[in-house]
Amino acid sequence: MIVAQLSDIHADGSSDRLDRLDRVLRWLRPMRPEAIIVSGDLAEYDHRSSYQAVHERLEATGSPFYFVPGNVDEHDDMRREFGDRFNWPGDQRALNCSGRVGDRLRVVGLDVTVAGGHHGDVEPVLGWLATELNTGGPPALIFQHQHPFRCGIDGKDANMCRGGEALTRVIDEAHDPVVALTCGHVHRPMFTRFAGRPATMCPSVTRANRLRLDGKDPEISDPPGLLLHHFVDDRLVSHVVMVD
Repeated sequence: MIVAQLSDIHADGSSDRLDRLDRVLRWLRPMRPEAIIVSGDLAEYDHRSSYQAVHERLEATGSPFYFVPGNVDEHDDMRREFGDRFNWPGDQRALNCSGRVGDRLRVVGLDVTVAGGHHGDVEPVLGWLATELNTGGPPALIFQHQHPFRCGIDGKDANMCRGGEALTRVIDEAHDPVVALTCGHVHRPMFTRFAGRPATMCPSVTRANRLRLDGKDPEISDPPGLLLHHFVDDRLVSHVVMVD
């Protein structure tokens, strides 16, 4: 089965951001993924109309979709547009989500955003996650916005997700297996390990950040992209796709 991951659309009321999203979804259409996850920053400005535009495009794919907020999303507008779909009550700050992908996998989305901050913090949602991972359900693919591992890109780790050690303990102590963790936020694809499991970062739909390592970076920015997580025989293989 295929779980497609998009991230960092940053819709802002302009046609440019939505055109980039349309290009990615046009590439994705023949793959017919069993689910789509979006790891945050759906909209940056003009949130209400931007969420509606993104919603219409995701619905048109015909695939179930799940997402979590990023640091530039607006929780109230997001809840207004998508609250019924994800059963988000009006007094709930954390917009977590979960769902089964067939009978062999589930996706678990963590809202690790901090009001007014660009960094993340997983501690407030660890109780919810612990409950979610002790239901006797199928293996879980966890996704969130900010990265809980160091990425090494100059300046980006100042805004990573805090509470990584506690998150590792919850994953390690859970009854249900976790196959991988994936995120967005830095606008670049990358692969590492977290809590002894594969950890990935999705490329962005909006303009990518240049790969700035050790004070060196290229002059050319990457095109929009996505990840395809292919789960078969209890193994997850993640593919990077750049849509030029």
